[in-house]
Amino acid sequence: MISDTQKTQAESTAAKIRTLILNGTLQPGQPLRQEALSEQLSVSRTPLRHALQSLAEEGLVETTGYKGARVAELDRGMIDDLFEMRLLLEPLALGSAFPQITKLDLARAEMALDAADAEDEPSRLSALNWDFHHALYRPSNRQTLLRTIAQLNKASALAEVIASSIVARPEKSAAEHRILLQACRDGDEAGAIAALGEHLRLAHRDIRTRKD
Repeated sequence: MISDTQKTQAESTAAKIRTLILNGTLQPGQPLRQEALSEQLSVSRTPLRHALQSLAEEGLVETTGYKGARVAELDRGMIDDLFEMRLLLEPLALGSAFPQITKLDLARAEMALDAADAEDEPSRLSALNWDFHHALYRPSNRQTLLRTIAQLNKASALAEVIASSIVARPEKSAAEHRILLQACRDGDEAGAIAALGEHLRLAHRDIRTRKD
């Protein structure tokens, strides 16, 4: 049984390792040696194991046997699966949220976009990308759906890192996001869902192009 203190340490450790992965310090396929990570991050083994387990659930880490782990490697088929699922689930979330979206939700989405415009660190860009999407999906109040989409977004961020596209398409992504946001502001549900689908299809295409 993990204590509250260890749980907090595990969450903090997972965040640190996630940043190292998304910023490219830890490369896809690289072994994650618990002894070295424990010393590097100044954390004991129990919260470290829980952190790695959490990252495995996100798709950023793969287990490689008893107590073994490495940074995940995503092949083309896995990337296709990620985006096909996102194309099904994210328009569903947006459509469910649309009648409840408020000016505050739109303001939160715009704040994430403004912050992303001034950011170039991959892990922060990934977090801000999710902040934007979550601001628009959150009013659906469909928690299981939102948790699933959040996990898919985290795995997609790794795919972008592997394909070196997370810092290559910020301007495209920003323009696509602002088209989506404007459709939401205009109360154009069909237009917003179409813009979201186009954004996801273009992101998928760019990742596949760069990975190939």
